[in-house]
Amino acid sequence: MLGTLFAQQKGTGLTDQYDNASYLSQSTPGLMLPGQSYGVSVTMKNTGRSTWTQGGYALKLISANDVTLNTWSISKVDVNSSVSPGNEVVFNFTIIAPPDGSYNIQWQMANGNDYFGETSSSIPVRVSGSDVPVEVPNIIENNAMFITQSVASEMETGLTYDVTVTMKNSGSTTWKPGVNRLKVSTTGGDNTLNAWSVANVELSEDVTPGSEVIFRFKVTAPNKSGVYNLQSQIVKDGTFFGQPTTNVVVNVN
Repeated sequence: MLGTLFAQQKGTGLTDQYDNASYLSQSTPGLMLPGQSYGVSVTMKNTGRSTWTQGGYALKLISANDVTLNTWSISKVDVNSSVSPGNEVVFNFTIIAPPDGSYNIQWQMANGNDYFGETSSSIPVRVSGSDVPVEVPNIIENNAMFITQSVASEMETGLTYDVTVTMKNSGSTTWKPGVNRLKVSTTGGDNTLNAWSVANVELSEDVTPGSEVIFRFKVTAPNKSGVYNLQSQIVKDGTFFGQPTTNVVVNVN
């Protein structure tokens, strides 16, 4: 825990410091099979005064000890080209799922061994063999598990953007069109509540327990420039339930 706290605090400070970074978005599966490989994508922005160069700067796993550093078979991903101040970099890499269990995975930029800037969201990951029920104690009537999503981290005011969200029905009842739907659940931040104009996000067919569904829809960026959060969740009769999607920080210009 002390190692994690140190890593997070080291990156705090003014936005004009030499090394600084903003976390924009990521895509990480929430459900994995032991020993299988999975693609991960993390987007960071250089908000400092230094240029990130290959061989010195990297995205690194936040961990409290050497044991957990080896959990995902990879603990750092080097930048593959120079990233000058104000530019973004997308890290695309592969991780290998560890043995059965519940895990969290989180990343941060580093210059050598020195962490800096914002950390990524901490993503809960459940690793379970195909013959092992997933979170058996939590199989309740209405439940949902977030799998993955695709959301633009940079938008222009008033423009419309495509969003894709994959959820798994981890409850005991079937999701029905007109009864269950995906809705934006973001409530944090003064400029976030009711900021998004979201198109129809209805189900097109039944989603039985244990099945996944892909929601494809559009969001309209707020009319005022700023930094916004975007997060969604399954609802039934107006009530949110289950695991929400990972919060995505969106810069609207």
